[in-house]
Amino acid sequence: MKYGYCRVSTLGQDLQEQEDALMALGVPRTNIFKEKISGAVKSDDRPQFAKLLKKLQAGDELVVMKLDRLGRSTLDILTVLQNIRQQGIAITIQGVGTIRDDMMGSLTMNLLASFAEFERALIIDRTQSGRKRAMESGVKMGRKPKLSRQAQEAIRRRYGEETGTALAKEYGVGLRTIQRLATRI
Repeated sequence: MKYGYCRVSTLGQDLQEQEDALMALGVPRTNIFKEKISGAVKSDDRPQFAKLLKKLQAGDELVVMKLDRLGRSTLDILTVLQNIRQQGIAITIQGVGTIRDDMMGSLTMNLLASFAEFERALIIDRTQSGRKRAMESGVKMGRKPKLSRQAQEAIRRRYGEETGTALAKEYGVGLRTIQRLATRI
């Protein structure tokens, strides 16, 4: 039996393209497990993936569009692939082929997992470099403060004369925000 797994990292992304491609590769729609969850999350913490793994049996085939759908770290991907292959389940990755429980499958699996982790490291490096350049050019990171500078100064002046709870209610922020502002110099 053919099963498919598709995953996107964020809620704003769409699973349809992966689902269509899995069906084109012969996976019945009813055998496609899909979820919107980060690949950085270990495979054990992905409920649909865990459900799929319980359903797979010897002789089945798991089809994914890309290796990184199975995980992000080399260790996680290798663990998942090794467990699946040892159960006699073939893994097909679009554009790569089918990985079986043999010498060629082991070589392919190790190479692909290394490339997936390398790609992830490149993405992180580029993101951090871009963030650093932006900060050096004066871009402020993070969300805007909820309270204006004048409101922050007023809270500092009034804290002690009025309770933090009353100030939090008046300014529409949490008590911890008021306490943090009052103790900041």
